[in-house]
Amino acid sequence: MEYRDQIAPTHIGHRPKRLFVNPDGTPKAQATVAYLICKYAQRRAGIELTPHQFRHLGAKIMLDANPGNFAGVGQLLGHKNSKTTMMYAGLNTRRAGRHHQQLIDQAVERQVPSPRRKHRKGKGM
Repeated sequence: MEYRDQIAPTHIGHRPKRLFVNPDGTPKAQATVAYLICKYAQRRAGIELTPHQFRHLGAKIMLDANPGNFAGVGQLLGHKNSKTTMMYAGLNTRRAGRHHQQLIDQAVERQVPSPRRKHRKGKGM
């Protein structure tokens, strides 16, 4: 990740083992991270979002971009049992349909020739 590999090391002097760290490189407390998520969502988007909803949003974004990537979502969320991750499967048919439509749209765009510009003849010709 860009943050852990490039940004954080310039501030704390090394690559942190955790994603959310204090300026001295120590991990932020779970309560602090939860507070920051809630406050940032409120300030930036004007919505109330709990840390648990934030996790669900992350899973949704991943699955919208790559339907069927339950293994990736499970790793992101730290699920030890794949059955826990499969609760996100309920909307996967709709996701797969949207993804399929995007692929079709992209294929059509590649096949449609771009319109040619008409040349205007000068006056008196």
